Amino acid sequence: MRGRPVRESDREKRGVITVMDFLSRRWLLLIIGWAGFLFVAGITTLLTFIDFYKPKVLFGPAMRFKAGYPEEYPLGEVSGRWMAEQRVWLVRQKEGLYAFLAVCRHLGCTTRWIPEEQLFKCPCHGSNYNLEGDVVGGPAPRPLWRVGVSLSPDGQIVVDKSVKEDRIGVREKGKFILPV
Repeated sequence: MRGRPVRESDREKRGVITVMDFLSRRWLLLIIGWAGFLFVAGITTLLTFIDFYKPKVLFGPAMRFKAGYPEEYPLGEVSGRWMAEQRVWLVRQKEGLYAFLAVCRHLGCTTRWIPEEQLFKCPCHGSNYNLEGDVVGGPAPRPLWRVGVSLSPDGQIVVDKSVKEDRIGVREKGKFILPV
């Protein structure tokens, strides 16, 4: 019996597992597969855990901002100074200074001021608004939002986009127009 090689079936019968069994290709691939699975599962869990603690906040421009001094805005002109940062038009007329949120009331596109025509125009669907923000053409159902304006203690204009009004009669007085 000594000279005879041990067969697989003999090993199984005896319950003996040798080092060569652990070094077989099947065992090696099994260990590599499980190690890879556990590595990917661990990394995924770690990234999910880290993402859970990151703030889920959209950072955008402030709703209130200082827009400079009233003298910086010439009478009878529309200023696009705050369009890029705040999407606000500032208009100074003889009645006072007021501000519009430059968002078309049709589908929310950004309006453009066309000085030759004295109109705010929506490039998306053709809504037109006059200098008072009223609809004069196109599909927009309501006038432009007028936003709150006031003076700060240091004399600068404060525009508050959280205060909006579009009703005629209300927007021409109070916190929606700044007598200058």
